[in-house]
Amino acid sequence: MSEGDGDQVQFDATDQAYMQHRMSNSGLFGFMNMPAAVAETFARAETKTALAHSQAAGGSMMVDPDQIDKLAQFFDDEAQALFDRAGDVQFLADVQPPGHDPVSVKSAKVYQNVAAGDDSAYLDNYLKLAEYFQNTAANLRANAQQNRIDDQNSADSLGGKLA
Repeated sequence: MSEGDGDQVQFDATDQAYMQHRMSNSGLFGFMNMPAAVAETFARAETKTALAHSQAAGGSMMVDPDQIDKLAQFFDDEAQALFDRAGDVQFLADVQPPGHDPVSVKSAKVYQNVAAGDDSAYLDNYLKLAEYFQNTAANLRANAQQNRIDDQNSADSLGGKLA
């Protein structure tokens, strides 16, 4: 989450997989149960967001300097996977009612709003999470590069010997 995003809910791969599973296994009457699945997903995502806020308030993590490039690549790969899946989320935003009855029309509207109805919708937060992953990877690489430069400068000042 970036500064100024307030309390927006972030969706991760687990949330996305759960929604996809519920959509693909919904069957004839499962379509009517999707609002419950959406509510469950939002509740899980809100819990994860609260954890992220608590970590941002003072949490820290130590990473082995030799593993930073692998960690940055992980975040890049995850960001790319999120961007690649954005089309699937857009498909959900464009879902058409299976019929003209009120339940079908209202259910389709719920899908559309959850997917891309406003700035708290699934698609918007999905793309924000992908961007956050990209920024995290870039920051990891920049910090690793600076640490390497600092280490080399320290070694040079001690006669060129790195421990």
